[in-house]
Amino acid sequence: MISFSPSYISHSRRDSDDMMGPAPLASQRQPRLSCSSATTHTGSHTGSSDSRNFKSAHRKENQFIYRNGSKLHAYDRDKAPYPSSFDRQFVDLQCLDNALMLYSKGNTSFLGFDAKSAPKRCLDLGCGLGLWIISSAKSWPETTFVGLDMVNIQVPHSVLDPEIADRIEWVHSNILRNRLPYEDEEFDFVHVGSLALGIPENKWHSLFEEIRRVMKPGAVIEMVEEDAIFPILPRWYTDPLRAHSRGITPTGHGQRLSFPHMPDTSKLEHEHEMLENLFNDVWSNRFINPTPTAMLPGYFGAFFERVLSPPVSAWLSPPFAPFAPLPGVHEFVPSPLGLSTIFPANDQLPPEARDAGGHLPSSQPVDPPGDPLGTSPSTTLRTSVEGSIKGGLSPSPSMSSLQREVAHVIALTRRESVENASTLSLTSQSGSYSSGGSGSGSGSGSSKTGKRPSVMLMQSPDESSSMGGDKAASIIPVDNVQAQEEHSQYMHLYRSVMWVISVKEAMWDELLAKVEKKDPRLRRYGWTDEDYTEQASRSKFEFAVELYQSDMRGRISLWNCAVQNGWNMPPRDPPSKAELFEEMQLRREIMEAQRLADTGELEPPCRRFRILVGYKES
Repeated sequence: MISFSPSYISHSRRDSDDMMGPAPLASQRQPRLSCSSATTHTGSHTGSSDSRNFKSAHRKENQFIYRNGSKLHAYDRDKAPYPSSFDRQFVDLQCLDNALMLYSKGNTSFLGFDAKSAPKRCLDLGCGLGLWIISSAKSWPETTFVGLDMVNIQVPHSVLDPEIADRIEWVHSNILRNRLPYEDEEFDFVHVGSLALGIPENKWHSLFEEIRRVMKPGAVIEMVEEDAIFPILPRWYTDPLRAHSRGITPTGHGQRLSFPHMPDTSKLEHEHEMLENLFNDVWSNRFINPTPTAMLPGYFGAFFERVLSPPVSAWLSPPFAPFAPLPGVHEFVPSPLGLSTIFPANDQLPPEARDAGGHLPSSQPVDPPGDPLGTSPSTTLRTSVEGSIKGGLSPSPSMSSLQREVAHVIALTRRESVENASTLSLTSQSGSYSSGGSGSGSGSGSSKTGKRPSVMLMQSPDESSSMGGDKAASIIPVDNVQAQEEHSQYMHLYRSVMWVISVKEAMWDELLAKVEKKDPRLRRYGWTDEDYTEQASRSKFEFAVELYQSDMRGRISLWNCAVQNGWNMPPRDPPSKAELFEEMQLRREIMEAQRLADTGELEPPCRRFRILVGYKES
C-alpha cells in the first residue's frame, strides 16, 4: 500500500464511514463568470523581465464559482474546457500519483536524475498543487522551478522550507489562450503531467510549438498522461442490490425501502449506463480525446527527437473484496490466500441465528488443525455447512430461516476459499501469468507468490516497435510497481471513480442540454413527460450519481484496504434481527451470482497511462 500524507497537506475530513466522500449539497446555481484570460506570478524566483512585468487585470486564477456545491474554475468553457471541479477531495488525489512516482521510481523523473546530473531550470505545466516540483526541489538542490497552472491552488511558499521556497515560482495562465510568458530557450527540462484531459485536440500543435520554443537545445520533455475511464459494475453485483433496494427478495422476507422509486434498468447494458454516456459526452463535446495514451505519440513525435515511448501501462481492477464485517456478527480473519473467512460471533446475536445450544460456528481466529471448517458445538449447522461445501446440499429444514442464511453465506465463502486455493496453487506451479481477459497483451508480474500483478503492460502490434526501442522498457519500473501489495489496487480504483465524480457538473451540463431539447433517448433511463424540466431532471441526476457512489463504495471496499494496513474498523451499532436477515440473504445472493457468472476473465483496467520522453536537439 502506498502511503501519502505530506506534512504540508492538511486533510479536513477523516470520515471512515464514508470513504468516498458525501454527495455534494445542493446550492443555488450561480452563473458562470466571463473574464478575459490572465497570467500572474507569485513566489520568490524572479524569472525573465517579460514574466516579471506581465500582470493580470482580473486575477482570475483566484476566482472560482460554485454550482450545486462544486467548486469550479471561472473560465468560460470555450476558453478552458477542463471539466473537473477543484473540491478538496478531488484535488488531494494528486498526492496518490506523486507518492506512486516516488515509491516506484525512487525519483521524480523517469530518467533518474541525481543531484549532479539534474537540470538547472525546470518548467512544470499543469502543476496543480505543485507536489512534483516540491519533491524534485528536495532532490535537486541546485535547480530552480516554475510551476504553471490556470488556477491558484499551489502549496503556499510560507509552509515550505525557505531553501525550497526560494527556488520555486508559481505562475498562473491559461495556456490555451496565452503564449508561455518566457524567453526562447529558457528551460532545460519540462515536466507535463495529467494535462491532456483539459486540452482540445486541435490545440496540441500550438501547445507543443510553445513548449519547444522555451526549451534549450538538448533540453528534455517528460509527459505522463492517462485515459479517462468510467469504472462499471457487472450485473451479477448490481442486480441483487437493486432487488433489495426495491424491497423485493426471492423469499419475501424483509424489506429495504431506501430507494422506493428505483427505475427499471434491466434493458440497459449496465446499471449506470446513463452516467457513462454523459461522461463520454463531456469529452466529445469539448473536443478532448479521452484516450491520450493512443493519441499523443503522433503529436509528440512530430515535435521532439530521440523519443522514448514505452507501451501503454495499466492497473488492473482489484478483485472483489470480502464483505465488510457486521458489528457483533462477523469477524473477518485474513487467510494466507489473501481472502477472508466469515466467522459469526456468538454474542449480540438474535436467538434465531443460533442453534438449540445457543451457538454458531466458532469465532476462533484460526481453524484448529485437521478441521478446515472450524469447531462448532452445533452438529446440525456444521453438517449443513460441510454438506454445502462438498455437494451443494441445502441446510437442514429444522434450522431457523436466519440460521439457514448464515449457513449459506459461510458455506459459499469457504467453498470460494477452497476453489481459489486450487486456482492459486496451479498458478503458482505454472510459473507464468496470463491476462485472460479482453484487450491485447499479457500480464507481466510475479507468479511465484500466486498473486495477480498490480500493473500490466498492454502492447498492441503497432506498439511492439515503440520509438524508444529496447531502452524504453527501462523507463517503467515494472518490478517496483509489481511489488505493491494487491490491496493497493483498491486505491487506484478509488482514484478513477473519484475522477468520474469530479466531472459531475460537466456531466450535468450535458444532461441539461438533452433535457432542453427534450431528447427522447432519455426515456430509456426512466424520463417521462413530467421529467423534462431542469428541477425534475436534476433530482433524477443527483439520485443516479448518489447510487453510483454507493455501489462503487461497496466495490472499492476501502475498509479492506485500511484494515490490511493495520487500521481498525470504525465502530457501528449492531444490526437488528430484520437487518441481519436481509444482509445475510443479500450477501448469499451476490456470492451465488458471482459464482454463476465467473468466467475466469479479468475486469478491464481501472487506470491506463503512458510515459513519453523526448529531446530538443536543435
